[in-house]
Amino acid sequence: MKIKFILGTLLTFISFAKGQTTGLDWKKAPNSYIFEPANTNSGLLIPVKKAYSMWQSGAYMGGSLIPDGTITAEVYWEDVHGLIKSNPDYTLEIIGTKEDAKIKVPVNKTKEGNAVVVYKVDGQIYWSWHIWVTDDPSNGSTYMAYDNTKRERKNGTIETIPAEEWQWMDRNLGAISDAITEEGWNRNNGLLYQWGRKDPIPPLVSKGMDFYEVSGSVGRVRHRMAMNTANSQKIENLISYVPLSTAKIVNNIRLSVRNPLSLIYVNNDNSNTQAYYLNKLQLPVNWFGTTATSNGAIAEVNLWSDNSKGLIQNSNYNWNSNAVKRPYRDKSSYDPCPNGWRIPSMLVANIGNFNYIDDVRLDYSPFGPKTAETHDVFKNNKLNIIKPTNNNTPSYMAGLKIYPDVGVDATSVGGQNMGVFSGTGLLSRSTQGGQYTDMHEVYLWTATMMRWWDATPAVSARSLRIIPDAFQPDVPDSSLPNVTGRYQFRPLNENSTSDAMGCRCIKDPLYIVNEYDFPTEYFTDEIAYPRFREGIDNPNSYQIVKSSEETFIQIPINKAFAIQSEYLNNATILNAVNYNNLKTNVLWTTNTSLIKETAVSNPNPGNLNGINTTTINVKINPNQSGNAVITLHNGSITAPIYWSWHIWVTDNEINSIRYVTNEPNNAAYNYINYVQKDNVLDNEFMDRNLGALDVFPTVAIPTSPTTDELQSIKVSGGFHYQWGRKDPIPSFVNPDGSGYEIYLGTTATNGEITYTTLTNNVYNNTSGNYIVPYNSYSSALTTDKVSEKVSKNLLYSVENPLVFMIPSTFSPNNPSNSNYNNGTDWVIDDVNIASERWGHSDKKSPFDPCPDGWRIPDLAGVAITTNRDLGISAWSKKGLKSAIFYAIESSFKGDLVKNTSGQIIGFNFLHPTYSIGNYPFTGSRGFREVRENQAPTYGINQTSTGIWTSALTSNYLGRAIAFTMDRSTRYMAAYNDNIDPYAALNCRCVKTKITSDGLEDNGKPRMQIPPYTSAVVSKTLRTEEVKTISKEQLKVYPNPIRDILIINGKITENYYYQIYDMTGKIISSGKFIQNQINLSTLRPGIYFIRINDSTVLTKIIKK
Repeated sequence: MKIKFILGTLLTFISFAKGQTTGLDWKKAPNSYIFEPANTNSGLLIPVKKAYSMWQSGAYMGGSLIPDGTITAEVYWEDVHGLIKSNPDYTLEIIGTKEDAKIKVPVNKTKEGNAVVVYKVDGQIYWSWHIWVTDDPSNGSTYMAYDNTKRERKNGTIETIPAEEWQWMDRNLGAISDAITEEGWNRNNGLLYQWGRKDPIPPLVSKGMDFYEVSGSVGRVRHRMAMNTANSQKIENLISYVPLSTAKIVNNIRLSVRNPLSLIYVNNDNSNTQAYYLNKLQLPVNWFGTTATSNGAIAEVNLWSDNSKGLIQNSNYNWNSNAVKRPYRDKSSYDPCPNGWRIPSMLVANIGNFNYIDDVRLDYSPFGPKTAETHDVFKNNKLNIIKPTNNNTPSYMAGLKIYPDVGVDATSVGGQNMGVFSGTGLLSRSTQGGQYTDMHEVYLWTATMMRWWDATPAVSARSLRIIPDAFQPDVPDSSLPNVTGRYQFRPLNENSTSDAMGCRCIKDPLYIVNEYDFPTEYFTDEIAYPRFREGIDNPNSYQIVKSSEETFIQIPINKAFAIQSEYLNNATILNAVNYNNLKTNVLWTTNTSLIKETAVSNPNPGNLNGINTTTINVKINPNQSGNAVITLHNGSITAPIYWSWHIWVTDNEINSIRYVTNEPNNAAYNYINYVQKDNVLDNEFMDRNLGALDVFPTVAIPTSPTTDELQSIKVSGGFHYQWGRKDPIPSFVNPDGSGYEIYLGTTATNGEITYTTLTNNVYNNTSGNYIVPYNSYSSALTTDKVSEKVSKNLLYSVENPLVFMIPSTFSPNNPSNSNYNNGTDWVIDDVNIASERWGHSDKKSPFDPCPDGWRIPDLAGVAITTNRDLGISAWSKKGLKSAIFYAIESSFKGDLVKNTSGQIIGFNFLHPTYSIGNYPFTGSRGFREVRENQAPTYGINQTSTGIWTSALTSNYLGRAIAFTMDRSTRYMAAYNDNIDPYAALNCRCVKTKITSDGLEDNGKPRMQIPPYTSAVVSKTLRTEEVKTISKEQLKVYPNPIRDILIINGKITENYYYQIYDMTGKIISSGKFIQNQINLSTLRPGIYFIRINDSTVLTKIIKK
């Protein structure tokens, strides 16, 4: 096997050599590498020869050879823990010596993100490379602003770039998604670069204000606003301030190479203030320092291969002259883009004419629209404003679609596909105190430093700036005075070179024809087991409705093996000896009569193909409902649990309730789902909690529920879940106040299942087996990396699905401000780690507890910012701040449902302004108010109840976010981030939404939402009402029905309906469209329909 590995590597080298000329210029080798997770290889090899070439003769840094000494390679930083499979000290293997050496970079293909790998001699960094782990980013637009854009071959020939050789990446450099609102939207901003530098600076906060850290041999580094600094440092501590007197370009370029995570600024000598050319505030000294040339020629440093080489054209400023437009040249040694890609350039370096007017044509920018309009006219006539409609909009700007506070869709602008642009934000010393900001705005560099015709120092480079800021007071169109915000498109923007901004690469038009192609070299390690991902996205719970007949549930087992090998560092499970005698068990159930039998279809699958076809077959007894957890083992049911699945058999069909936080202004059709200073979230909630057998009813008299209503209430509670875990934890208390027990199963070899009772008292004994502290359950070592600790504790949670995992010690409190107290987790004794456990801003997580087609609700953002906190939660109400507790009755118009002793047992939300369904009071487990540093209770909290979201809060606080209700104060909040992730609350799933591109749409909707009419939930019909059905009302036909039901009403009228089953429970509601509704999803049977507020109902038969 080792020989095969060496041969495979040699073959890669041979293939590489054949594709190159003997005169290969290693200074043009790439500074970044793409690795796709779907790649069948184990990782990539980085030749270090570029480092030696650059120190020998590289522009602005050559002349100082790399010394002999001890060579090492390290992961300097990675923005996802465990992205690169490095040693415990983050070192990497080096193959070969000196300039012929190659760094071996093994990649964890279950993750996506970024890393920087450094090459050191005697502990000093001599070069670094960006590793970008993402799906293929090459599928971008083929838009070319100026159709006759040219290139210069190495023999001096200037020719038009063929259309087939021109293309954009579909995302920003470092982004792991090209989606604007769909899965991955929170990480679509990419990385930041000071102009002309090869190394990325991580923003350390995402689009939705989720904070994260980078870690590696540099240590653990966080954003300056991270409110937890344990074992870490702030990125501002790494900033290099260079005195003006020593800020020579050679010194600063070398400094940048040796400090790839440090922003570089030039200060006045003996001062902490920015240095300026000519002492003019508008001329800050560039990060790369001073040059030997005159001030006016600074742009000629040309660090990113500007077409004009920083030279201006003075020929009467005739922008239409072919002599003015410059061709693309060879890629720069400092270009941050991967092989075959480069930073786009302007066609001219001029700022403007002799009158100091910026009259450069818009289409001379690679981001410009197809027009010869000049920049001054564009700005002065306010044509750069993206208007809410296309009225009075020039044709070359028509079709720009703004996603407020997110980005812009430019795929249909003047008939051109310019691409999709998500906000990048920027780091600017002169803005927001020098911290990363405006992540909703787009800032993308070009390769061009701009200059005037005179001796004015060049201090800025051209860029693209797009502003989609919905919270500014501007009125873009006076005909729509209630549509406010700042929405602008600036393709010839200018930014200081010291700013750190995003990059969007284009296909390099010269790397093939000018022969500097450096294909990525891959390696395949000696691997005992192949990669196995089949079934990884299968659900963790299976729901059916009880039936009068015996029913079956088939559970594919492949997910267990995919998760174990991919997420839990247990690749050995793929060895056939670990699945040669598979067993299944009922771990626990609420109903001993629920499951008749459970068995593995093929106990010895033999190979991985066999695993893909093997299922656990669960036989459900007729006329039984309840919940159970089924486990998979090998050899014996006492052996470790490989995986577990929740079986959920309800009393009746689960229905959905659509709720929209605010309706968009459709008149502003260029602003997708625009609402003034608010957000639009559109979700379809389950009508009950996860695990509930019945919906909490709409109680006719909230202070006096009937016997039937109380029966439904009793079984409407569902289960609790620790944040980020897939397995239910029983509360042992029903919403009506009664208690219940669960039953622990033992499945014999003959299939017979016996049960023992587990009571509330036994479970809640903190000295027992079910509430276990971190120091007892965690096998993590202090020397383990963060990713290893997470995997070990996740494995424990998988093997112990009924255990409530509690902390041994709590996260530290903030000594100066309790608002910044940290949350305490179950997955690690650290803060804000593994925030993606439930798929926040991404597709449904493998650990999501919801059934197929459903998921944990997501948010539009996780930060509470003054005047920007409307509509960020799926439960937000129009006009109410999401994170404020308001009175349930007066503010949310909810009804408090009480038992005979006057205790609140649930909530009905029926009002048209807030129709979110009904919620039982189920308490919570381990709940405490973190800001108040409350002591926890590991039993059931009888005051607070809540529903989880998929997100942790902002500022690296590590607290989880939920929708919570307090029955002692009778207040509730749509967004409560004052909760530990180890706490256990309910879940209420929402329907997954798939876009036309096959991506999950979560958070803000991708398309304009359809009209919304709140479902006014009627009171549940009582038995006597069901018995008195009149046939005389609006006619419905056909009846019996297969799919489309029609009424004979007036087409101009609005008709609403509610459909009930034979017990009188509402199962569907909505509005007739064109006097029709589609009932194809209704199961066969007899139903009743109420139209509008009629007191009579019509019987319908569904075939």
